[in-house]
Amino acid sequence: MVQTPGPLEESRSGSGFLFNVNIVFLSQIAIYGFAFGLRIVLAQGLGDEGLGTYSLFFVGILVAGGVANLGVGLGNIYFLNKSTYDLRTLLSNSLAVILWTAIAGWAFVLAWAAVFGRELFIEGDAYWLWGLALPAVIAYTILTSFLHGRSRFVALQTVAVLQGAIALSALTVLDAMGELDVGTAIAAWTASFLIVDLVCLVTIGLGNIDAGTVVRPDMAALRDQVRYGAQGQLANMAALFNYRLDQYLVAAFVSTAAVGHYTVAVGLAESVWWISTAVALVMLPRLTAMTEKAAQEVTPLVCRNTLLISILAGIGVIAVAPAAIPVLFGDEFYPDSFWPLLLLMPGIVAASASRVLGSYLFSQGKVIYNTFASVIALVVSIGLDFIAVPLFEVEGAAAMSSIAYVCALIATLYWYRQVSGGSIREALLPRLDDREHYMRILRRVSGRTKPLPHDQPDEHG
Repeated sequence: MVQTPGPLEESRSGSGFLFNVNIVFLSQIAIYGFAFGLRIVLAQGLGDEGLGTYSLFFVGILVAGGVANLGVGLGNIYFLNKSTYDLRTLLSNSLAVILWTAIAGWAFVLAWAAVFGRELFIEGDAYWLWGLALPAVIAYTILTSFLHGRSRFVALQTVAVLQGAIALSALTVLDAMGELDVGTAIAAWTASFLIVDLVCLVTIGLGNIDAGTVVRPDMAALRDQVRYGAQGQLANMAALFNYRLDQYLVAAFVSTAAVGHYTVAVGLAESVWWISTAVALVMLPRLTAMTEKAAQEVTPLVCRNTLLISILAGIGVIAVAPAAIPVLFGDEFYPDSFWPLLLLMPGIVAASASRVLGSYLFSQGKVIYNTFASVIALVVSIGLDFIAVPLFEVEGAAAMSSIAYVCALIATLYWYRQVSGGSIREALLPRLDDREHYMRILRRVSGRTKPLPHDQPDEHG
């Protein structure tokens, strides 16, 4: 009997699941590397208080953008893979949403300035950057969904890497010139998104835009985009609040400088997500296009191995952190950033498994369960944070976030079991026969074996 390739090695595009994962993973290293470098420049150039102020603005943009985009990006990914609507309709509707949210965003910025003055974390002329940053981030989220939904991972990651490279380069130059402050840092970060938005739109294809539909959207399609996407976006927003809301509580109960310390800890901890982000990103459109049976076979194999690698990565990050933090960020961040990092890590690892299982639930049209799991985690996090942050400050925020991530994984496992009928043990615990997949991968990479004639992806691969 001829041995056929395992599910990790197949791709419906023929390029291979592992090829796409490796491309995304290597790109994630670059993307997170640029983000990591950005934190270093900001920490050294602005100090802990300046970094805290920047982080509060950054989170504010993410929250506002997450609400304003209506989940259209997730709807695009789903309907592109289900072939329910064509690219032209989805893209033109999406551009209409970007236009509407930009107008609404500027209306809010003007109204806030009229009522409260030009101050919302940042003040003076820098305040107006809210009006540019918000539509830039919304456009990025929506436009990249077309590259993601069509499995154009090289283009998707190229755009993301470009954004990080532009932002880091600009801030480094500003710092060298002695012009780096919170306002110029935010301006450079915003400009990086505006540039890549244009690149992304050109990559998708300007010929796919129907100007008439942009002005008068296809409302039936748009309702479906929002109806399905909003379910998933609620999960994203709940997760975002869970990831970042505690920064505002730290600012309220401790100090802006403490937010800077926490930002460094979160950034280091989330480097473990390079792995699960790459896997989940590639799995999302792949699983959506698979049959139910094929998706049930692939998911536990990928999940348990992603979890194992994330555990090893987490141990590595903790081991090097005591030496790395003072060298990279400065003495004012150690040990204040190390203890929160240690407390965050169990939850960060748990969330790695949640991401993979969440991709499966999305693919089965059960994205609402991801929302339920995220809301449960958010309720736990908020309830505990209001007790822990005033008492234990940054360490309290980190510990409660970790507990919330574990609660999200427990809830996700419950709904994964309900939908798939699969074993929770199989999804989490490595198996001895997984070695066969690794050995086959190593042989393929080393070039010592060639695929046999039967080693071709099937219609679901």
